[in-house]
Amino acid sequence: MYTSIKLRIEAKKRLEELQARLRLRGVKAPLYEILEKLIELGVEQEDALLSKLEHRVGEEYPMLKLLYKPLDWGVEDSSIRIDEVLYGGNHGSIHRHRNIRSGKK
Repeated sequence: MYTSIKLRIEAKKRLEELQARLRLRGVKAPLYEILEKLIELGVEQEDALLSKLEHRVGEEYPMLKLLYKPLDWGVEDSSIRIDEVLYGGNHGSIHRHRNIRSGKK
């Protein structure tokens, strides 16, 4: 029984490159078999795998922290007045949505 998994395009290309290098050494194996062996290798050498995934263990990316806990700029509607808030003053034609009004009053 088989299932499908999603890989980034770069990862798929690297997997295919690995398959080609194995062929040069006389080993013909389909991609699914190479993935199965890589999984076995990861289970057998868990410490090596953890070192490759080190940036994920117990540490959250800084940008995700901003999404979950945004900073308060003290501006009621920064989405409409972003140029004014960031750069100061009214920038006229630079802001293409300057005539849009917020539903908030």
